[in-house]
Amino acid sequence: MNPIFLIAFPLLAAFLSILSKKLAPVLLLLIALLNTVMAIFIPMGIVGIGGFSFPYGINLYVDTYAQIGLLLVNGLFTVIAILNIKKYKAYSSVLLVALTGLNGLLLTGDLFNLFVFLEISGIAAYLITSSNKKPLSTFHYLVMGSVGSSLYLFGLIILYSMFGTLNFMDMIHQIQVASIDYTDLILPFFMMFVGLGVEAKLLPFNSWVKGVLKHSNTLSGPMVAGVYAAAISLVLGRLIHNLFLFEGKLYLVVVVLLVFGIVLGEAMAFASDDVKEILLYSSISQACITALLFVHGVIIWAVYLIIANGISKTLMFLVTNRAEEQTGNAKMDSLQGLFSNNKVIGIAFTIAALSVIGMPLFAGFVIKLNYLTVLAHLDQLVVIAIILLSSIVEGIYFIRLLIKLWYPKDTDIEPIKFHLSYKIILGLMAAVLLVFGTYSAPLNQLDNSIDQVSEEIEVIFHG
Repeated sequence: MNPIFLIAFPLLAAFLSILSKKLAPVLLLLIALLNTVMAIFIPMGIVGIGGFSFPYGINLYVDTYAQIGLLLVNGLFTVIAILNIKKYKAYSSVLLVALTGLNGLLLTGDLFNLFVFLEISGIAAYLITSSNKKPLSTFHYLVMGSVGSSLYLFGLIILYSMFGTLNFMDMIHQIQVASIDYTDLILPFFMMFVGLGVEAKLLPFNSWVKGVLKHSNTLSGPMVAGVYAAAISLVLGRLIHNLFLFEGKLYLVVVVLLVFGIVLGEAMAFASDDVKEILLYSSISQACITALLFVHGVIIWAVYLIIANGISKTLMFLVTNRAEEQTGNAKMDSLQGLFSNNKVIGIAFTIAALSVIGMPLFAGFVIKLNYLTVLAHLDQLVVIAIILLSSIVEGIYFIRLLIKLWYPKDTDIEPIKFHLSYKIILGLMAAVLLVFGTYSAPLNQLDNSIDQVSEEIEVIFHG
C-alpha cells in the first residue's frame, strides 16, 4: 500500500465532492474511515515519487513516529466528521482538503513540500473557522498564519542557499558533515521555529488563538484544538529533534519562551470563568510543554502527550461547544449543573480533564510521571519545578470547573441534550485515556525506535 494514497484519495474526493453536494458528506465519511484503516497498514520506509532517486524529487517518509501521527490525526478527524456531518455538510469539500494537507504534513520528506502542505492545510483551516461567523477572527488567523508560513519559507530559503538541498534527511546529513559555524544557522532555525510556532499555538506567536477558539463551534473548535494542534506539534517536534540545533544562546531563548508560555497560559486559564477560554489557554500551556520536551530530546513521552492532549481537548471542546449551542454562552455559571442530567458525557469530560491534570488512573498521569523522570535524569530541575507548579494551578482551575459542571444551581434550568452518538463516541475516547492510565505496559515497553530518522540517515549515507 503506497502512502501517497493517504494524500491522493482525500484530494481526489475533494474534487469529486464539488460536483455533487449530496455526495460530498458520503465521500467525506468514506475517505476519513478509509484513511484511518490505511494508516494502520501503511508500510515503513522512504517512497520516491516521480521516478527520481534519493535525495532528488519528492519523497514521502514513513516511520513509527509518522504512523502514530497518521493514526491520531485521521482517527480524531473521523470522530469530528461523524459528529458534525449533518450540521456542517457544506464544509465536506473543505474538510477533505484539510485531510489532504494534514496527511501531507506528516508524510512529506521534503522541507519545501512541508511548506506547500502547510499552506493547503492552512487555507482549509481558515475556511473551517469561517463557520464561526466571526470574520474578523478568521482574518486575524489568516494574517498570522501567512506570516508564520512566510517566516518558515524564508528560513528554508536561507538553509537551501547554504546546503543546496530541500530533502529532510539530506539536509540533516549536510549539516552534520559541513564545517560551518553553528551561529550561521541560528537565523534560519529560529525563523522556521517561529513560523511553525504560530500554528502550534506557542506564545508569544499565537494571538489568533483566542478569537478563533473562543468563538468556535463543534466543528472548528475540535479541529483546531485537537486535529490541527496534534499534526503541527508532531511536525514541529520532528524538526526540533532532528534538524534544529538548539544550543547556546538559541537554546536559552527557546527554553525561556516556552517556559513563559507555560506560566502565562496557566495563569490566564486560572483567571477565566469561561469554559472555552479555560480550555484554549490550557491548550497553549500544554503545547509549550510538548515543545519543551522535544527540545530536551524526550521524544517518546512528548508524542504520548500529544496523543493524550489531542484526545482530551477534542472531547472537551465537543462537549463545551455542543452545550454552548443550546445555552448561548460558555460561562461556567451558564453551564453549571450540565453533567447532572448528562452523566455519561460528564464522566467522559471528567476523565479527559483529570488526564490533562495528570491524576492517577489516567493516561496523563503515566505520561507526566515518565517525562518528569526523564527530565530529572537530564538535571532539568528548574523545568521540572515550573511544570509541577503549573500542574498545581491547572489542577485548581479544572477541579473548580468540574465542581461547577457537576453540581446544579438551586433554580431549575433547561436540560442540555446530547445525542446517543456523542455519548458512545466520547465514552470510547474517555475509555482510551482510562485504559492506558491503568494498563501502561504498552507505553513503557517502547524505546527510541519511535523516531528512526537518524538510523535511516546512517543507512542511506554510510551503508
